[in-house]
Parts: sequence; C-alpha cells; structure tokens
Amino acid sequence: AIQGQGGPIYWLSMTLTNALVGSGNQEISFTSPTKVIVNPLVAQFLHPNKNVIKALSLEPQPMSCESCSGREYCIGDSVMMNWKHINEAAVEELQHCDPGIATGCGEESSCIMDANRFFTDHVEEADIIHAGFLKGLGDTGGGIVALLLSLLVICMSLFCMVKLLHSLILGRAKAIILKATNMNDYLAMAVGGILTFIVQSSSVVTSALTPLCGIGVLPVHKMLPMTLGANIGTTFTALLAALAVPTHDSLQIAFCHLLFNILGIIVWFPLPPMRRIVVNAAKMLGFYASYWRLVPLLYILVMFLAVPGLCLAISVLYGASLAAGIVCSVLGLLLLSAIIAWWNTGGCYRVVSKEARQQRAIEVAEREAAEKEKDIIPPPEIEGVQDAV
Repeated sequence: AIQGQGGPIYWLSMTLTNALVGSGNQEISFTSPTKVIVNPLVAQFLHPNKNVIKALSLEPQPMSCESCSGREYCIGDSVMMNWKHINEAAVEELQHCDPGIATGCGEESSCIMDANRFFTDHVEEADIIHAGFLKGLGDTGGGIVALLLSLLVICMSLFCMVKLLHSLILGRAKAIILKATNMNDYLAMAVGGILTFIVQSSSVVTSALTPLCGIGVLPVHKMLPMTLGANIGTTFTALLAALAVPTHDSLQIAFCHLLFNILGIIVWFPLPPMRRIVVNAAKMLGFYASYWRLVPLLYILVMFLAVPGLCLAISVLYGASLAAGIVCSVLGLLLLSAIIAWWNTGGCYRVVSKEARQQRAIEVAEREAAEKEKDIIPPPEIEGVQDAV
C-alpha cells in the first residue's frame, strides 16, 4: 500500500477507472466535454504543434556497437511516425543503416544515419506555436503573452466567482443554508456538496459558512455535515480536471480523491458517538482559540507539519535501522502519554483557568437554553427563504 500497489482506495479507484475507460493499456476514446467548450476559444489565441512537443521529449541517442561509427541511431516506429507529421519530405530523405547493423535495433525500430541532424534542423528549430494570432510573436513572445493572458483570465474569473458567491450567500443561498439547519443531516450534507460544486471551491464555501456558525445562525452540529458535503463537492473539481486530460492515471487519481473523502465520512459520520468526537474536538479548539489567538496557527503547524513530518521521519528511520525505528516509536508514544497525563492532571488549567472554564460553561448553558426556547416559539419568516424554497 505504501508503494501504491495496494489498499482499499487504490483497488476501488482502479476498479472504477477500468469500468469507465478500460485498462491502463487502452487509449481513452471519449472526448472531454471541457475540451469541446474550451478548445475552439483557445485555438483563436494559439494552437500548439503537439507533434513538435512530443518529438522534443524524445531526442535520439546513438547506437552502441562494435561496428558502429557513431552516426547510427535507433528510431522507434512511433517516433518515426511523429517525425513524418512534422516534415514527411525530410523523413523520406533519411538514409537507413546497413542491414547488418540495423538488426541491432529490433523489430519496432529503424536504424537511421545522422538522425540527430534531422532532430536539430526540423524538431528543435520548428515552431511550437503554428496557428493563432500569437504565432507572429514566436514561441518565446507568444508563450509569455499567453501566460499573462491566462493569469489575467484566472484572476478575473476568481473575482467574478467571489462576487457571485457574495450575492448568493446574501440572497437565496443564505436562505437555503438557514433552511438547511432544520434539514436531515444527510440533506444538509447534500446542500454543502451542491454549493461547493457550483462555486468549485470547498474553502470558499466553508469560509462563507464559518461566520454564520460564529454568530449562531448555523449550529456546530449542522456545520459538520455541510462541511463534509463540501469535501465531497470539491472532488468534482478534480474529476473535471481529469476529464480535461482524460487519461487512465488522471481519472484514477480523481477517484482516489473522491473515495478518500467518502471513506472518511463513513468512518466519522454515520455513528453518533464518532460524530460527537469530531464536534467536541472542534468545540474544544474553538474554546481555546477564543482565549489564545495563536491556537489555530499552532494547530495547523502541529497537525499538518510537525506530526506528518515526525511520522515520515520515523518511517524512513525504520528503513535505515529497525531497532532505531522501534526505539523512536516507543519514545514518541511515551512522550504523547506524558503530555496527555499532564494535561488531564491539571495542565489544562495552566492554559485556561478553572474559573474561566466555569464561567464559559454557564454562558454555554444559558445560550443552549435560549436556543431551545427559540425552537419552541415559531420563528418569523426570513425574507427570501420562502422564495428560495
């Protein structure tokens, strides 16, 4: 599993990909829907010569044999076909090697004399941009202008997306989110997934939901399913990217992304006890963050950098020395146990005092009681909710 040849996610993604497009050795025959939309527009700016790009990555190497003069090159049939697409007349003029030497190239290759000259004259000197209004600027100038234009389009698209999201959150989408607080948890998860699919960013959705949760409009226990739904919705971004370049490996990676999130939801969400672990952990981090502003930063540094880095270092150490790996693992577990014991025996009160905890507990109890009374009294109609529903 560590080397990518095992594990449930690997085999499930492989099965799904094979069922969709066949085995990895087969070419994918369907046309990407995104290419159908984007390619005609891109072709007006520039149309790259893919044959030249492919040929540049396959520079010929001279043969190595006793009777070779250094001018003989083994050229594969696929490379030769690629060269014909670049300049068929020049390929026809290439000189083949003597039959005695040519046998050393195998059945699917041809022995060509001075193939490096063809590569220099007709591949390296060829124009990569061979169509579009950027062709006149050359490969370097056209590439720079195309890069600047693409960055400009991306920035404008992101700006428009944020503006659109802002209007959605303040309008119908906000009404839908408020309505989702009374939905079944799985329906709330679907709402989070659909919103993320629309804006193509789980970070944007969670960033928009977090203030609603902070002001009490969206309860924490409802924020969880909507966040999980956002994690599922963001996987469609990878699927769309995979469809833009529809290869077996890209589709399998996209399915790995999807299955990873689905399996995580299966582990942590269906059972209420497991769900409470996540919600209580979030409440605990929020509690300490309300007193110490550096808690979120420390959490990110520890959980996303320090802990993975330490685990990776120990795994590498196991490869170098099994005894050293075991010793470091035991020391790490002992250190973790000591920190947990210190925390539970009064260390937590050094971070936030006992009096402050008791005062916060009273505030939380009062707020929960007020929310229960609010649930009993029919809430007033919110403008836009009825229209959105």
